[in-house]
Amino acid sequence: MTEGYGFLRFLYTKYSEVEYVSEAWAPINDLLKQHLDNSIETCQPISYQAIYCCIYKSTCRGYKERLFTDVKKVITDYCQNIKVQLDESMRKTNDDHSNRSMNGYILQFIDHLRQFHRAIEAIVPLFHYLDVVYIKPKIRSTIRQELSFLYKTIIMEVHLNPIFNTLRQLVHTSDSPSKEIISLLLKLINEIAPNLAIKQRHLFKRYCNNEDVFNEMATNGEDMVTPASRTSSKRSAHELPDEEGKFY
Repeated sequence: MTEGYGFLRFLYTKYSEVEYVSEAWAPINDLLKQHLDNSIETCQPISYQAIYCCIYKSTCRGYKERLFTDVKKVITDYCQNIKVQLDESMRKTNDDHSNRSMNGYILQFIDHLRQFHRAIEAIVPLFHYLDVVYIKPKIRSTIRQELSFLYKTIIMEVHLNPIFNTLRQLVHTSDSPSKEIISLLLKLINEIAPNLAIKQRHLFKRYCNNEDVFNEMATNGEDMVTPASRTSSKRSAHELPDEEGKFY
């Protein structure tokens, strides 16, 4: 029993700034950047169990708000960097108006969106404990929604309209993107901003032989995620552990 109480005292003793940065945040930050940069296979392996433990300790030892802020800062910096790259592609497209540059801009947008989706799928499960004890009860959101919102506001709200305008210019040319590329673009947009995707329903139909790809997605079991469904999936605060997760 004495050993158990000693462990609990250790677990809930507040980190110092140095301890948080060196023991917890440094490995978490490294793993986040590896996933975002798609360099996870070429970097030194990091134990997911160790990272989950770092997140758990940071949450218990007084740094849950700081951890959440630091994670958002990493995602924000990443999105700003991607935006700069897309801005340059958009300028090139506007300057030469070639079908090649327009297709390059579209494919670059899709590649970045797909990489972000892959990274989020790997990152979100690691922050389950932070989700349960802080983000859901305090912010009334989830780590997935918060990180996706950053990508949406920094990148998609700036570049989606230019992407759609570019698609309109290509729709009747021999260089128009394939149905497969359009379906992938729609699926990825729908993952982050379904309200923005459905507004372009008729444009996507023009690329897919007048087929309604939204209905096709539903038929394939890939039902659209709407803001309403996300809200209804949230648990109420009284169903969650207390601020320090002491129901665990």
